[in-house]
Amino acid sequence: LALAPAIILVGCGGGGGDAGDSAAAPTSYWTMDSRTYVNGGASSSSTTTTSGKPITVAVVSTATLSGGDASNGAYSGSSLSFIFENAGAGSYVVVPDRASLIALPIGTRAAVVECIVGIAVTTGSTQYVASSGTVNVSIDAAGKPHFSAAPMSTVKANEVLGGVAGAPSSMTLVVVDAY
Repeated sequence: LALAPAIILVGCGGGGGDAGDSAAAPTSYWTMDSRTYVNGGASSSSTTTTSGKPITVAVVSTATLSGGDASNGAYSGSSLSFIFENAGAGSYVVVPDRASLIALPIGTRAAVVECIVGIAVTTGSTQYVASSGTVNVSIDAAGKPHFSAAPMSTVKANEVLGGVAGAPSSMTLVVVDAY
């Protein structure tokens, strides 16, 4: 069974950090290799039932339609997607794709983690998918999931408009309280 595609548009302010910024250090961000992306404060999530499982797709983004993140050059603008069987707060093992997620027994805490870079520019974007690791999910008082992950390897999966020129075949993703 294929997971029904979900299209979620997310727009929010924010941008990548710069060592010269005098603002306070961000508390919600992610890194792809040496590039930092600060949570823009808006996200979206939806849950559907697939094969008897409550599958949640949660998306967090830095980019705005007006190009809010411009500090990472061709890599400016990023979004994270977490696709997981919604079993509440706890640790989820990373699986490489949606088919693997759906094939697992009901109740298995697993997640697909995707990161797209280059969405704030018109020169192309590149999607990376985590190949292994663990994602920690916490739920805030409003019921919104928060995601954190120690360094995990990602592999290039898709390119839009030719992708980010020179984008490597793999990058390391770290997530700190993305929501």
